[in-house]
Amino acid sequence: MPSGDRPDFLMAGALAALLFLGLMTVYSAVPEEGMFYHQLWMVAVGFVMMLAAYNFPLRLLEELYPFIYLPVMVLLILTILYGRGPAGRWLVIGPLHLQVSEFAKLAVILVSARWMPGMKTESSRWSTPLFLAGVFLLVMLTAVQPDLGTAVAMGMIILGMLYWAGFGFRWIFLFVSPFLAALSSIGFGWWLLFTVMLCAVLYRDRAPTWKWVFITTFNTTVAALTPVAWNLLRPYQRTRLTTFLNPAADPQGAGWNVIQSEVAVGAGRFYGQGFLQGTQKTLAYLPARHTDFIFSVYAEEFGFLGSMLLLGLFLLLIWRILLAARRSMNPFNSILVAGIAFYFIIHLFVNIGMAIGIMPVTGLPLPLMTYGGSHVITEMIMVGLAMNAARNWRSW
Repeated sequence: MPSGDRPDFLMAGALAALLFLGLMTVYSAVPEEGMFYHQLWMVAVGFVMMLAAYNFPLRLLEELYPFIYLPVMVLLILTILYGRGPAGRWLVIGPLHLQVSEFAKLAVILVSARWMPGMKTESSRWSTPLFLAGVFLLVMLTAVQPDLGTAVAMGMIILGMLYWAGFGFRWIFLFVSPFLAALSSIGFGWWLLFTVMLCAVLYRDRAPTWKWVFITTFNTTVAALTPVAWNLLRPYQRTRLTTFLNPAADPQGAGWNVIQSEVAVGAGRFYGQGFLQGTQKTLAYLPARHTDFIFSVYAEEFGFLGSMLLLGLFLLLIWRILLAARRSMNPFNSILVAGIAFYFIIHLFVNIGMAIGIMPVTGLPLPLMTYGGSHVITEMIMVGLAMNAARNWRSW
């Protein structure tokens, strides 16, 4: 039922509740360091940006994507050259501290939404390589910063968008083939099996000769260079991956964060220890408690019951975003909003998975909760775009 220009109040309500809980948890995690006020200011800035996204014509956004893509690419390059912070991921411009990789996620979603419909309706001889090159460049620039976790998240978001756009198994297999090629480098037998599968997909797709040559050469090169790339990873990146497999192997070192996070989550029990009463963060046993492990602080203080409330709010937000994507008649709008939904799904799963020890510590934020301005502003812009696409149907 059309509603004219009526916003989706359920989506807005879920957003407001999550922001409120996020501010409460940041205050509890670091009450003495003034980070709460910085986060409150970032939420205010995000609200203004969200209103702008809500009122911006999506048809115009579809045409203006190069003016978002190119500045983000330049900022990523500047971050690689002049980045600061513990891992060199922040670009400092005067008083601004930008984590450009957060804005790059939005750029990847936008570029994917712009090109995917054309890949099915136009000749893909040039559109497909241009799309792949464009998103691959953003993902690789993000990985080189280094921000490997965000780069992997970008790839997962694109996979979800390909599925939503109606691309079949062959497309998805070809898109993930570089990742599979990298995994196949562990042994010649695995590489041979992967190559046979790749050739079978190309044969069934009746790919032209140029595509055979390009894809097989590219994936063979990736497989050959993967051992070299592993040795080029920074020590903390290799440690994060190996700690995921067995955090107890180094309980006083690399596994400390994961073990203490699990202790904090378990200490919350059913009802939680109460706001500001968490012992793990009070005694400073839990590192990165306002960033990577913000969920552990929340779960310890509000328990299983509070965690279910939090997950329920996230599911409500994601459901409304997916509903907006499904009901949109414009392919660009639908794929764009679906990409936003996959952003929240992937970040929610990975961050909470980090806190309970089922996912590697990648540094992905818990949306709308983790301390930090760049990701909160980006997420509020995304919700504004989703609400923009949902304006033509009744919110109930």
